[in-house]
Amino acid sequence: MRVRWNLVALSALTIASAAWLAACGNQSAPATNGAGETATKPAETKPAAVTDSEAAKGKLVFLQTGCNACHMNSAVGNQYPDLRGLYGAEVKLKDGKTVIADEAYLRESIVNPNKQIVAGYPPTMPPYGYLKEEQLNQLIAYIKSLKDEKPEYTKKE
Repeated sequence: MRVRWNLVALSALTIASAAWLAACGNQSAPATNGAGETATKPAETKPAAVTDSEAAKGKLVFLQTGCNACHMNSAVGNQYPDLRGLYGAEVKLKDGKTVIADEAYLRESIVNPNKQIVAGYPPTMPPYGYLKEEQLNQLIAYIKSLKDEKPEYTKKE
């Protein structure tokens, strides 16, 4: 009976050690490219892990609050602004003014969407002022993560 428990403990220790090494990145030997040469790591192009995590949480908020029902939805396509490529872009407003879609603009558009109506779209978005600050920041991080994507739906005027 004692031998069996020792084997169980040893198995658990082995699994935990392997998981720890994988999480820490086992650096005992340099990676190779298959030809025996040391592989070089490509330059990082992704945002830092914290940003990725915030964007992932923001995508979940996006889905949970129903933003996906209008924005980036093939069924309603050009009836609502597509959020892909929005961050950092110029946005033409109904009153003729142009603004940059920065964090302040995104926050205002989520909390008080009828303050600055995008040209060509009706003022149909409800206010999401009930969201917690953390959720707002996550939503903004998600929209920012879409900045390099091309919008699929545009208003046909």
